[in-house]
Amino acid sequence: MKNFSYYKNNIDSILENSFKDTKTFKKNVSVIMGAMKFSKVLREFFTLYNDIETKRFKTKEESAEYLTEALNYLKENKKHLVKIKPILNKIINDRKSLCEEKSNILYKHIDNIVFNVNFSDLELVTESKRKITSHLTGERKNTIKKVNNPKILSHVLSKNYNDVYGSKLSEGQQEILKNTLLMTEETLKNEFGNIKEISLLKINTLLSESKDEALSATLVQVKNEIKTLDESKKSYIRVRGLLEDLK
Repeated sequence: MKNFSYYKNNIDSILENSFKDTKTFKKNVSVIMGAMKFSKVLREFFTLYNDIETKRFKTKEESAEYLTEALNYLKENKKHLVKIKPILNKIINDRKSLCEEKSNILYKHIDNIVFNVNFSDLELVTESKRKITSHLTGERKNTIKKVNNPKILSHVLSKNYNDVYGSKLSEGQQEILKNTLLMTEETLKNEFGNIKEISLLKINTLLSESKDEALSATLVQVKNEIKTLDESKKSYIRVRGLLEDLK
């Protein structure tokens, strides 16, 4: 099973290498944001790996305290990454041309501490912790400071999704989102047609049974909205959500 640095490096690479193509970049951002919306743990891993890379402390004591808390959280929650990895694998595999074979040494050090559990790895873990502590108390390099830099954007994305969505999605909504993100174009085409037809039949049934004018007007409005939706993952999620509301 791949460690998180593999996914983090590839997502950063996808954003960076599609940045100059507005249409492709927006599409990639949308897909990555969708994955973050689905998984709180992904958002938090993404944020913490970014934070450890960008934060600086005046003393080793301050950095050690922060690092201990951050690494403990990552170690305690790494098991939850299993659910999101199939989605991340699909995102990366569908965008192989945008991915580069590169390695962020700092992320590797974080991986060493978080994912190595064998006693034989103790020396490696200790060395990685020393390197990260040194990084956190070192002088900040003057890297690109534009707010639209893909590296910075990936940090903002993870934080924004944590702030905006948090725990708003129910388990059912999370399951719908996960399944939709994993769909191939062929599957989406079939499933969207089916779910659209089922929803319209359900609405027609409710309309024939309804004696409430206000409810009937709402149902007609929803029916018309469904009819206008084009085939897309966003539309599929929308129709599934409307169908759930009708139950």
